[in-house]
Amino acid sequence: MDITAYLPEYMREYREIKEIGGAENPEFKAAADNVSALGYEFFAETASQRGVERFEKILDITPSDEESLDYRKFRIKTRLAGIRQSVEAILDSLIPNGGWVVEYDEQSFKLTVGLSLINRSYLEEAGIMLDKLLPANIEIECGMLYSTHRALSMYKHSQLKAYTHGRLIYSI
Repeated sequence: MDITAYLPEYMREYREIKEIGGAENPEFKAAADNVSALGYEFFAETASQRGVERFEKILDITPSDEESLDYRKFRIKTRLAGIRQSVEAILDSLIPNGGWVVEYDEQSFKLTVGLSLINRSYLEEAGIMLDKLLPANIEIECGMLYSTHRALSMYKHSQLKAYTHGRLIYSI
């Protein structure tokens, strides 16, 4: 990356500009390399030492000196995979009637929580609690569990009678 390429043509000919550009080019190349490598730091699988340290800080993990980078990545992935079980335990203890469903997609870091209509008053506070509880890189989607007429209208009554009313309503 030659910084002088971004200058007007007439300025590139000055000896001082060439020397400044020559001195600054390594710095600009290092910055460009850091920006291009940054995308790998967002995923535990491809993160470098720096990215793993950031995940550990977010998840409150204190590694020991003898742990390898691969083991530290494994621990981060297991903590993130364990989020579903943790959220289920918390929702089970806080929301009555067990009227909730949790789906967690480890690939996209998306947690979807659905509450039954009976528990609709808990929806806003559950969303606030999950937002404070979970790491910032996990997308949280909270909503109500119900099936609309439009979602079920493509089925015949003979097909739907095989299911209970509750099973038809509680689908995300």
